[in-house]
Amino acid sequence: MQTSILDFADSDPFAFYEGLRKSDSPVWDEKAKAWLITSFEQCVFAERDESMFTNSYVNADDLLKRIKGGGANLTLSQGSEHDVLRRFHLKLLSPSSIESFRIRHIQPVVDAMFARIEGKGSAELCTELCAQIPPRVISRLLGMPYDDDALMARILTLNDQIVAYIVSGYRDTGLRDIALDASAELNAMLLPYIRERRERPTDDLISRIWADAPAAGVDLDEEAALGLCRELYFAGSDTTVHGIANALYLYLTRPELAERVRADRTKALNALVEESLRLYNVVQFRHRICSGDIRVGEADIRKGDMVLIVHASANRDEAKYGCPAHADIDRRGPSDHVAFSKGTRSCVGSQLARVEMREVLSYAIDRLPGLRLDPDAEQPAFRGLYMRSMGPLNVLYD
Repeated sequence: MQTSILDFADSDPFAFYEGLRKSDSPVWDEKAKAWLITSFEQCVFAERDESMFTNSYVNADDLLKRIKGGGANLTLSQGSEHDVLRRFHLKLLSPSSIESFRIRHIQPVVDAMFARIEGKGSAELCTELCAQIPPRVISRLLGMPYDDDALMARILTLNDQIVAYIVSGYRDTGLRDIALDASAELNAMLLPYIRERRERPTDDLISRIWADAPAAGVDLDEEAALGLCRELYFAGSDTTVHGIANALYLYLTRPELAERVRADRTKALNALVEESLRLYNVVQFRHRICSGDIRVGEADIRKGDMVLIVHASANRDEAKYGCPAHADIDRRGPSDHVAFSKGTRSCVGSQLARVEMREVLSYAIDRLPGLRLDPDAEQPAFRGLYMRSMGPLNVLYD
């Protein structure tokens, strides 16, 4: 039986991806019922041509819109509506805003989470650190409670349930029903704050949405505001959890790079973050629908075919990178990868994620001296499928 991209849950997919790149990309995956685009050049081409490789939500029905939060949701939107929403998100998450968030919101959360494990001598970082920080940061940014451990864990669980339906190619009806319930629960969490901030604004992102979105051209009502917040809630939580874990894993397993990062918290640290994004690529692939017949490489892709743009393969393409499986923090253009996609669907929150990853690494250096993997504990391995990271991260420190 043909091996499928769906067969690599909780296992290393990179030899499989390498084999696909040696074939004539794209390759048909019978189990996934999709074309796998695996080369860097073809992935960038497909992502930048949305007229041919359309967003998978282009024909979203009401059920799928409910799962994604509906309203003014960036991933659901198309055409001029998407352009307006993208510009507004980029304004919300501008470089100056991100720097303010770093000081006022990210650092206090990171500091509090490190205080929990500081001095203990050992920890499992995926559970005690990585999974704790991103949902608290986005909750704090939205002006919601961020110090409730059970609530933060529940947010991640609900997002994971929605992701599971996405991984199925939006086809599994059982996972769809679970995702619908998860979406309703997330809406119930957010709506009281959305309604409160409309009447009594404060200094948070929900208040900024109510204040600034209409002037940015967003037709804003309660449903639209919910859609905006739901996408921030989703994108700002799960993916960055995995990104932090992968950055810490690279730091822990490459002592010669760790030494350079300890000596250089700017260029070297930034480059290590970028290499972790390139090497391990949190979101392994993105779904697209072909809107017309097109020939890509040696493949004839037909209108209506599902396409998976396999970022995790593209980021190790030998035609793009020298020694692509090797971590090299001296690469030219270290951020020239597709971990955050390319084109008009690229991640608007990429800089927020990067800042969180850099802050965690820097705090780890300062607060956990002698940080190292515990040789006697379970060692890290790939976990997940659609979104993945290395774990567990059982560590010792002085």
